[in-house]
Amino acid sequence: MKKRRNLVILALIFVLGLYFGYNYMYQDHRDINTEEAFKSIYATELAAIFKANDSADELNKTIEVSGTITEIGANFVTLDNAVQCSFDAVVSGTSINDKVTIKGRCIGYDDLFEIVKFDQSNLIK
Repeated sequence: MKKRRNLVILALIFVLGLYFGYNYMYQDHRDINTEEAFKSIYATELAAIFKANDSADELNKTIEVSGTITEIGANFVTLDNAVQCSFDAVVSGTSINDKVTIKGRCIGYDDLFEIVKFDQSNLIK
């Protein structure tokens, strides 16, 4: 009888472990639109932080970045030649030299092109 109770407890612990492990591994995707920004900063300041290797706090965070558009592609915008923001859809309604604020997820720094990369970006203004 004691062995059976121990076996049931062990099975229950195993099932609970599977449940919590599955929920941890397969979490819902982040919605950058609804997240509050971790930081609001200018594009050149953010690039300077990454060049100085003080960027640990900024990675994988939602950040609002402001600057002047220096390049426009089909689904990306570059601000002040320092931050490249990728969008899920085609970018429209903007032109070069527009001052904008963009909210997105900071995914890192490209050492070769010396540019900070954002994805899941949204044009704020």
